[in-house]
Amino acid sequence: MRSEELLGPLFEQVPVGLLAVRPDGTVLLANQWMLEFFEPFTVDPDSRLMRVDWRRISLPDGRPVPPGTLPPERCLLERRQVGRQEYLYHGIAGDRSISIDAVPVLDADGTIIAYASTIVDETTNRRFLDQLGEIQRELDTHVRELNRVHRLIERLSSRSELHELLAETAEVVAELDGADLVGIFLEHGGELRMAASCGMSAEQIRIVNEVESKDLYTSRRSLLGLPTTLVDVHTEPGLPPAYRKALRALGAESVYSIPLPSADGTVLGSVVSVFRSVRMPSPHQRQLVETCGRIVAQLIINARVRARDRDVAVALQRSMMQSRLPEVGWGELATYYRAGSTGMYVGGDWFHAARLTDGRLSLVIGDVVGHGIDAVGTMGRMRSAVRAYTLPAEGTAPPGPLELATLLDHWCVATDYGLTSTACFADIRPDTRRCTLASAGHLPPLVVDPRAIPRFTHTDALGAPLGLLSEGAQPTEISFHLPPGATLLLYTDGLVERRGEDLTDGLARLAEVAMRELRNAETDGGDDLAAACARIAQACAPESATADDVAMMAFRMRR
Repeated sequence: MRSEELLGPLFEQVPVGLLAVRPDGTVLLANQWMLEFFEPFTVDPDSRLMRVDWRRISLPDGRPVPPGTLPPERCLLERRQVGRQEYLYHGIAGDRSISIDAVPVLDADGTIIAYASTIVDETTNRRFLDQLGEIQRELDTHVRELNRVHRLIERLSSRSELHELLAETAEVVAELDGADLVGIFLEHGGELRMAASCGMSAEQIRIVNEVESKDLYTSRRSLLGLPTTLVDVHTEPGLPPAYRKALRALGAESVYSIPLPSADGTVLGSVVSVFRSVRMPSPHQRQLVETCGRIVAQLIINARVRARDRDVAVALQRSMMQSRLPEVGWGELATYYRAGSTGMYVGGDWFHAARLTDGRLSLVIGDVVGHGIDAVGTMGRMRSAVRAYTLPAEGTAPPGPLELATLLDHWCVATDYGLTSTACFADIRPDTRRCTLASAGHLPPLVVDPRAIPRFTHTDALGAPLGLLSEGAQPTEISFHLPPGATLLLYTDGLVERRGEDLTDGLARLAEVAMRELRNAETDGGDDLAAACARIAQACAPESATADDVAMMAFRMRR
């Protein structure tokens, strides 16, 4: 049996075009796939010449194929195999993607006696590859969006205060769904109120806040756990008139609202996205916003817990602070305290003032290491210890600053409380106007004299922090005169320290501000020392910029 009789049936079953052609164009083999795919494709029965309209074949972008560049043509011209090339075949049934290659067939002398070519319909493969590419692009988009959400959630998680968290959430939602305006509403006692917004002017916020809670249609639905879409607010039926009026004031065309559900199923409020054109977030955007909403709801709960803990700590600390200052007829005494403005930073600062039995005025200010409830407890114990030491048994002289510092240092070592905390101890004698001072690693007090440049009482440390005095160099006392009208200002580091700033800059700022405010207080008359201390605190450590407690004690000598 001849080879073509054996191979012929096999060639007819192959799902690609098979073609073998002599250099003169005589067709040796053309299987049925070729005859059916190319329209028209015929082989003359007498001459065996191939008849095909090659004009139906173009480059993949639709341009004509340059003459002599088809693989069979190049194979004969270059006398070598030409790899698979892609083309577009414009058939009667539609365009198809094909690939063509060509291999020369040589005799024993190396003469080309024919070429063999395969033609493959790549349309299905191309469609599959296109679909695969589309899937890959969608996956890449999802990965980018998930990374984006992760970064946004990190931004939200870094906010410890509730108002900061809500403001950041409004901005994040606008980034995720492309909303023009975003409002966050929280429920409290059955009432809904807007707690944060993004993109709204002060006037627009006022308009929304004037809408009664019962008329906040989308947020009311959110409390039932229902996301709400208002594709066209002008034609949407059933909207309360006050709510529709507010939406018009916002320039709203479409609204999308989601609930803020906590882990236990309680809905805390809603996030409302406002669009100034008729459109809605895509399903993917909605999924991202809803995921963000669930996470934010838990962050809101955490922030509320921290706020309650901070309120407890502040109340506890204020209850431990000295509420009644001793009467000092030969001077004016004032104190100031402000809890840290961030999270649980409340805690470590304290002060104590007492009239000693020998007539001296004893002033102590300290800063306990750490923050929160533990620091508050340590502060209370330390102040109680100082109070006990300054009330000695009858017939015993009250301690001076150096002795009091040493006693408190021993107390810290014995109790393990307040170790490495700092404190400053001063007493003032009314008869000599002499101030004696000792320090346990604390910042130097400031003396403001109306007739001289403000000066700090010392430049070198007078002693190690509490608990280390006995291990390091022994603390020393310094003594100086307080002229009439001069003010002695004791303070904690929250007044002068700022992140990223050198401490000397903070001390210089304190000296400048204290000189201005204390001199103005004396000149204006009637403006007491406590008010001046409050202005100094606001100027040196604005509440929005400090994360630490601020405490001050000020004593001004009468003229």
